[in-house]
Amino acid sequence: MAPRRRPPREVETPSATIKYEPVPRAQSHFSCCTWDLALIFVVMIGALGYIFLHVYLYPTIEKMHPLPNVDSENAPTTWGTYRPHMYFGLRTRSPMSPLFGMMWYEQPNSYQRPHIRHWCNQDDRLPGYYWYEADGRTFGRQNISEHHGGVIQTDWINELNGFAARVKLNMAPGRRYNVILYLSAQDLGTRLQLGKHLRHVFLGKSELLGKFTFGVRLKDDTQLQSSHSVMLTDERIPIERYHDFVVDNTQAYDAPEKPLEYLLNEKHNDQEGKFAAVQLNLGHKAEFEIFFQSDKLTPMKPEELTNVLKMRSNSFNKRYENVFQLSAKNYTPIEQKMGKVAMSNMLGSLGYWYGFNRVVHHNIPQTYGPHVLFSAVPSRPFFPRGFLWDEGFHQMLIRKMDPKISLEVIASWMNAMDSSGWIPREMIVGTEAEAKVPAEFIPQKSDVANPPTLFYVMDKLVHDEKTVSKYAGILKLLYPRLEKWFYWLRTSQAGPSRSTFRWRGRNETILSELNPKTLSSGLDDFPRASHPSDSEYHLDLRCWLALASRVLERLSRAYGSEHDHQRLAKTMDELNNFDQLVKDHWSEEHQGFYDYGKHSEDVALAPVPVPAKNPGKPRTVEYQRVTSRAPTLKLVTNVFGYNNLFPMMLKMIPSKSPHLKATLDKIRDPKFLWTPFGLRSISRTSPYYMARNTEHDPPYWRGYIWINVNYLVLSSLKHYSEQPGPYKEQAGQIFLELRKNLVKNMANQFNRTGFLWENYDDKSGEGRGCHPFTGWSSLILLIMSDNLDT
Repeated sequence: MAPRRRPPREVETPSATIKYEPVPRAQSHFSCCTWDLALIFVVMIGALGYIFLHVYLYPTIEKMHPLPNVDSENAPTTWGTYRPHMYFGLRTRSPMSPLFGMMWYEQPNSYQRPHIRHWCNQDDRLPGYYWYEADGRTFGRQNISEHHGGVIQTDWINELNGFAARVKLNMAPGRRYNVILYLSAQDLGTRLQLGKHLRHVFLGKSELLGKFTFGVRLKDDTQLQSSHSVMLTDERIPIERYHDFVVDNTQAYDAPEKPLEYLLNEKHNDQEGKFAAVQLNLGHKAEFEIFFQSDKLTPMKPEELTNVLKMRSNSFNKRYENVFQLSAKNYTPIEQKMGKVAMSNMLGSLGYWYGFNRVVHHNIPQTYGPHVLFSAVPSRPFFPRGFLWDEGFHQMLIRKMDPKISLEVIASWMNAMDSSGWIPREMIVGTEAEAKVPAEFIPQKSDVANPPTLFYVMDKLVHDEKTVSKYAGILKLLYPRLEKWFYWLRTSQAGPSRSTFRWRGRNETILSELNPKTLSSGLDDFPRASHPSDSEYHLDLRCWLALASRVLERLSRAYGSEHDHQRLAKTMDELNNFDQLVKDHWSEEHQGFYDYGKHSEDVALAPVPVPAKNPGKPRTVEYQRVTSRAPTLKLVTNVFGYNNLFPMMLKMIPSKSPHLKATLDKIRDPKFLWTPFGLRSISRTSPYYMARNTEHDPPYWRGYIWINVNYLVLSSLKHYSEQPGPYKEQAGQIFLELRKNLVKNMANQFNRTGFLWENYDDKSGEGRGCHPFTGWSSLILLIMSDNLDT
């Protein structure tokens, strides 16, 4: 909520008629020198007290100054689908923006509490919903399928300080639907009133948008089942309870010889308020248009809205085809459709949030911010918030259509950086974001990192001459932030020796996990050393830092001093030293790169008697990690999977090295990673394959197929197939087979279920996890189009 502006303070000035005479001072008993010493003493005591209080008793986390706005054309009054957790919701990119949303439910024929569709929810079990065209800036077109085969279509455009939308219902005959449209103020300065008729159903004014009207226009052949009903309240409603509030304020009307009707209760409406809703009671076929416009605009006529939608649709499709050129490739219609849905949902699911992070800093919970985050999301129903490790993969796709959006998003994440260089692993800011996260998972720890995948996309951006020439100013501003982030990673995640690195955040004391999770790595339950310790070091982190150093060296050449460049060039050479990588991580016996740590190969979850929590109660049994052989410091060679591919995926292995041959052989071997549907995340030969991590936690990165890592593998295979060396043909053949397997299986699952999925089963190819998952699974489009940027 933005503070209201105070009027300028009036400063009293002395009258010109008053004369000020000097007043003689009494002689002090102390000399000037004594007073100076006393002042210095007081300042020193104050400084020491401040240091003691804020460093030892209550250390605070300090935010970096925000970077300038990347896109000055995108005003805070421009509307967009920046509420990705909703089936259909709009807002502007300003904390003061009103929120627009749509709810609907099927009108019951008996007295019962209706089930409202509002926030995207897997429990709704809708057959499908997706943007089939969306550019992330000016328009979007979406289909939402209902259980009985009906479809709701939502199209929208923005214009100046407003928006227009068209909603079509094409449901099964005989069914009736109630649609609720609402506006909700988010600041004290925005006030709403009820209008006189449906075409001006709400009136309002705000500091951000000025005076505005909100209206609904029914298509000529659309009839309301009963008169529309409205609601206006000045009550402060928690944002996660909007739909409950609407249901609680709905009444059933059962008139003789008429079907039961649910209407909003209009008896207690306020004269002015913060939340306004209008309900339309519709039949199985209906169409209406929505207009939000300032007092300077008039509502579009239906043909104007149609023409603008058509123009923006044509522009999007032309750009899409120029970039990906799928029509010239031999893909089936369902594969073509999947590709466009992947792109449209990545752009149509961009989100805007404003608020504070909850952070544990030096073991002290505190708020951190406020932040403004502009970001893509992994999944609208399940993960509608910013994830640092996911974001680099999101931007690999978005930058192809709109590199300016990618730079806006990267700058937004860089603005979340604290003065040390740390960036939160998840950006859970604002009430809407927090409402989708269990309370125990909201706090972020200021010593925990995440894979710096933004360096991966920056690597592509700085090698694109058009991007560098057009956005040099932005890149120059990003360079020092990226450098600070890199040095924080290098120092805070340092391993036992200069060339090794260790993800922080593993729990050394937990006994209930078969292999304590490494959430900071992004690979969650992928097995590391069985017993976490300060002596371990991790292969993937070493490779991420090597990549980051290469990007920074290139940026320093263009935007840094000569000293910066020489320093970063030396760092790059050190981190990309392949001989040192082999020395630290290679097992000649097992022909692979591996983590190192305190590890036992004889580990299992077993029932262990534990004392009762309450006196007098019998002992209980818990499943705990037990070992039949004590752990020792060594390479973790009984685990081979995604983590072990990072030297190849980030192109650190020389193309003529036999280490490349060994990695390629394991990729193609069905006993290890190869399946007809893509590469599984861990070898079938590993004792951790499909193993539960606790009694109740199913496997996650222990066998299933993940598209982001398959994308990294394909990119590196394409790279090695184009490099001189004895293994280029092997790499090229694996590339062709793997790409075919991934595209075919994902298209089959998309056709069967209507969704892209979080991951895929390595035995059947079936989609698994949350859905729709239009985050990094949308990389299938880059895979189909060979946009792999080798």
